[in-house]
Amino acid sequence: MSSVTERVEVSDAAHEIYDLFYKNGWTDGLPIMPPTEEAVAQMLRFTDYAPSDIICEVPPRRGVATVELLAVNCVMAGCLPEYFPVVLTAVQAAMEEKYNLYGRQTTTNPAAHLVLINGPIRNELDVNCAGQCFGPGWRANATIGRAVRLIFRNIGGAIPQVTDMSTHGMPSRYTYCIGEYEEQSPWEPLHVELGHTPDTSAVTIFPGQCPVNCFEHIAKTPHRYMGTIASTMAHLGTNGLYRPGEGMVVFTPEGARFIASFGWTKKDIKYALYDLARQKVKDARDRGGWFLSGPPGIVTDLEDDEATMPVVKSPESIFIAVAGGPGRHTLVIPTTGDLTECVTRPITFKDGTPIKSVYDFTR
Repeated sequence: MSSVTERVEVSDAAHEIYDLFYKNGWTDGLPIMPPTEEAVAQMLRFTDYAPSDIICEVPPRRGVATVELLAVNCVMAGCLPEYFPVVLTAVQAAMEEKYNLYGRQTTTNPAAHLVLINGPIRNELDVNCAGQCFGPGWRANATIGRAVRLIFRNIGGAIPQVTDMSTHGMPSRYTYCIGEYEEQSPWEPLHVELGHTPDTSAVTIFPGQCPVNCFEHIAKTPHRYMGTIASTMAHLGTNGLYRPGEGMVVFTPEGARFIASFGWTKKDIKYALYDLARQKVKDARDRGGWFLSGPPGIVTDLEDDEATMPVVKSPESIFIAVAGGPGRHTLVIPTTGDLTECVTRPITFKDGTPIKSVYDFTR
């Protein structure tokens, strides 16, 4: 797709539209909704940007992302028009330098772009924060994450086996979007922890691999519980062990309440996991990404067999969210290590004023 939106006349037959888009390389392989002029116009009602406004240039192709082109991809993904401010904010967040979108688009690592939504907008758009939140069944979760991926593919040019060199890929590269279950969390939500007010709607984009389930229904103490999670985090094949960066842990409400019942805060969890999620040098040596090991201040002596290597660069580099249904199935989400950092951004009008409701755009 170029920076100028092209008008193409096609048959009304759904399969012919899909075939055309697939043959032109404009899809992720799944069927798309036709981005008709009327559908794109409806999407554009939910922003105060002009259609021709340029939001960014998306790597690796440095494709020019106009607001209209973003809207086209949102329609194709199946988004409701009300979702557009969330997708726009996620794209803006991913363009911050510390996210390193170029690296994410071209790496051999299978990591994807987790879009985590906080604030009142979750309920307004029926974003699933509870059971099956990472799975199928909710239009907002499915299509918001998919729209972000289509934008990075169609505008940015992240084409599998051409510029997107992910060795295996992951299912999360189709769509990866959840909301935090703030109402069921004993702690402050992620966006509040990162400096925003509770009534601010915000988007965090996190460079995560697929979640790894951590099954823990027996532990009777927080330390025992953290030991199980740490073991899941610190496997010998994870990037973070050899180039520590960030990580995310998603607790279910039940698991979070259990930990909080002992008076533990997010800070307590982070420091415990930082201390526990490690491998000894003797076990990590000469395997995995050993040639990348030894960033200053993380491991002081790589010749010491008993020295330990953490999987994140600091306790503060562990991000904690609460989401999901019943049970204590904690999810660990690894990243590509020190090559990228997550970004949180409020959902705002063009002038930077936080929105109170997505319907403020149409009033």
